[in-house]
Amino acid sequence: MNEVEINAVFLAVALLMALFSTYLIYAVKRGTRGVGFLLVLYLSGSMVIMFLTLAFFFSTQSKVTEAVAFLANSLYMILGLFVILTLAQRKVEVRNSYTVALFAFTMAVSEALMGETFYAIDTKTLGNPLLGVENLYYLLTMLIEMGFAVFISFRNMTTPLKYYLLVLLPIMGLSPVTFPDNTPFIYDVTWASTSLMIVATILIYETLYRDRLKATQDTMTSLELMVIFTLMMGGEFLYFLVGSWYLFDLASILGMTWAIYRAIEGPSKIRGNYLRDTWWTFAFISLTFVMEWFMGGVLDFVTGVIQPGVSGFLSSLSLGFVSPSAYFGLGTLFDFVSAFSTVTGSVWFLVMMGTEMGALATMRIPQLKNKENKVRFALMISAYAIYTIYLPSFSPWTSKLPYIPYMWSMGLGTMGPVSPSYLLTGIIGTYVVTAVLSFLFGSRQICSVTCTAPLMYQGTFYDSLKTYNRKSGLGRKTLTSRLRPWYKAIVIGVWAVLLTSAVVSYLTQVGVINVTIFGVDTTVFLYSLFFNMLWYVVFISIPFLGTYACATQGWCSWGTFNQFFGSLGFFKLKVRDPSVCLKCETKACANACPVGLTDMAGSFIRKGEFKSMKCVGVGDCVEACPYDNVFFYDVRHKLRDIFHKRG
Repeated sequence: MNEVEINAVFLAVALLMALFSTYLIYAVKRGTRGVGFLLVLYLSGSMVIMFLTLAFFFSTQSKVTEAVAFLANSLYMILGLFVILTLAQRKVEVRNSYTVALFAFTMAVSEALMGETFYAIDTKTLGNPLLGVENLYYLLTMLIEMGFAVFISFRNMTTPLKYYLLVLLPIMGLSPVTFPDNTPFIYDVTWASTSLMIVATILIYETLYRDRLKATQDTMTSLELMVIFTLMMGGEFLYFLVGSWYLFDLASILGMTWAIYRAIEGPSKIRGNYLRDTWWTFAFISLTFVMEWFMGGVLDFVTGVIQPGVSGFLSSLSLGFVSPSAYFGLGTLFDFVSAFSTVTGSVWFLVMMGTEMGALATMRIPQLKNKENKVRFALMISAYAIYTIYLPSFSPWTSKLPYIPYMWSMGLGTMGPVSPSYLLTGIIGTYVVTAVLSFLFGSRQICSVTCTAPLMYQGTFYDSLKTYNRKSGLGRKTLTSRLRPWYKAIVIGVWAVLLTSAVVSYLTQVGVINVTIFGVDTTVFLYSLFFNMLWYVVFISIPFLGTYACATQGWCSWGTFNQFFGSLGFFKLKVRDPSVCLKCETKACANACPVGLTDMAGSFIRKGEFKSMKCVGVGDCVEACPYDNVFFYDVRHKLRDIFHKRG
């Protein structure tokens, strides 16, 4: 037979298998129980044994392998029938969630082994155990069976599960292993699948947020889907790193298993609520971040920011790579920071995060009633797109940004070492400009607009996590405007380290000394450590630290700088009538504050205004006030008051 005829036979077999498998799926979905369900399990298992032995046989085609294949199928047939008859006689009901999951798994494995058999026929060799996933015939049968399972179950599914399965189908279909030797194809489907996965992640966030006030089955179901996404992105990252699709192939089998199982069984029976379950929320956020880190890394590989292969990856690290055993093992920590921050500091990771978080922030805008807050949200989203993404990475002024005040963004270290050419305009100029802006408008100009943190904290899902400011042990200790001793110690410690590194960096740049951290400028290293690594550790620890821990616990030097000058300036929150606050029973303003300023209401009653170094001007208090009594006050209102008095 020529190649065309062989492929035609393969296609016919694949379609017959898909047809037979869809019948078995239909039988299970219809509610087949007892002996009928046992027969379904028996038949699905027989496909696994059949293709397993066929792949083994065609890889060698000897009398021995032929005998082994025949013996294995015969034993399965005899023992399987014996088990069925025994259980049927004893009237044992074997159908439950575990056996249905086993059925779904055998469906996925049998199709993978079918692909393995086709490979053995073509090459007369046996490939890796998951190689069967890496061909068009597996993809075809997988999509037919998954699609059929979704189709026959669609009417009875919950709405979130419908969306989850509908978005999973094309993601599974856009498999880069379909033509594993075609690099352009791999790159194209990677872009398409990651885009769909971002959409799916936003959908998961919104599903959880919509049901935030009750325990639902969607909570655990969402976590399951996120596990599959994480394995898929981890598999693609592993391919670019070491050239192996093993993990991605495994993720494909698990994804098919999950889709068929959930289509038959419905959402998870475990009910949960992310606002009540601290550890579940931490697991979900952490898993999401791991998936996003892999996704950012994959996009970096595709765009050439990181070179493929282990050696290419190590040579692309932003801080470089040193011997892990250097300085009694400190080299290992350095390499970890370098690898971690290479991805989190890359433009494509920021684009991907901005797309997700920007979508969540955009979805919150219709919920806002205060015009000024709507404008701030628009500025916040635009600032991320322009200030964080476009200007540093894509604009024609990229190389000149270090010399421009306010473009040194996060303070010392962002744009490079503290060199004389940057010192006056780039660094000192940035601090002067932001100090003036914070004095005039409050620290919100950074902490609620320009910084990347507000976009991440203020979208629908993550904004709702401010409940952990009151629920978590450490979060409760940050409540009120009081600056606790440990807060001051953290701020002093962070600034001491930062200023020391700045002095060392400057003296090294002018040739007085030569001190670096494994060859990396001290401020550059600290920036990567603080903003490209520790910031994300703080972020995913929201269930234990509360929201805006960067501001409430003093970890962000740039934040405390602007908060300090903001507390000296004009910005404050005021109320139109303090007596309204006195009668208010809800104290909704304090409950809504994402920084946990619970003494806000008392200050409104006593003074008619509220001013705190911790206040970053998010404006949730303005939104939450049921009497529209709270408003922002800054230099604009101060000037208006001055001119009004003169008039």
